Amino acid sequence: MKKFLICIVFILILITSGCIRSRVVVTSQPSGADVTINNAYRGKTPIIVPFGWYWYYDFVIEKEGYQKIKVLERFHTPVWCWIPLDLVMEAIPINFYDTKHRKYTLKPVETP
Repeated sequence: MKKFLICIVFILILITSGCIRSRVVVTSQPSGADVTINNAYRGKTPIIVPFGWYWYYDFVIEKEGYQKIKVLERFHTPVWCWIPLDLVMEAIPINFYDTKHRKYTLKPVETP
């Protein structure tokens, strides 16, 4: 019974331990541009947006007086998220951050 309780406590500690936090930092020149990711408005630059999957994301960056930027971004999976390494990384009681950076330069709209 004692070994069983020790195992349960150990499993609970692993379950509640650290994990991998994935996020993207979006900046623009000029700052204050609206950021839409996969048709969901996320805020104005500079902004930090968490994401859950390493895949493709549709980014729209726009600001009044500037040309709209529409781009498809791909977030590649880091090695420590590959199976079975991801299980080990999730079990370590430390939060790991995978931060992607995206910077966009908006061009002014040309007036005739």
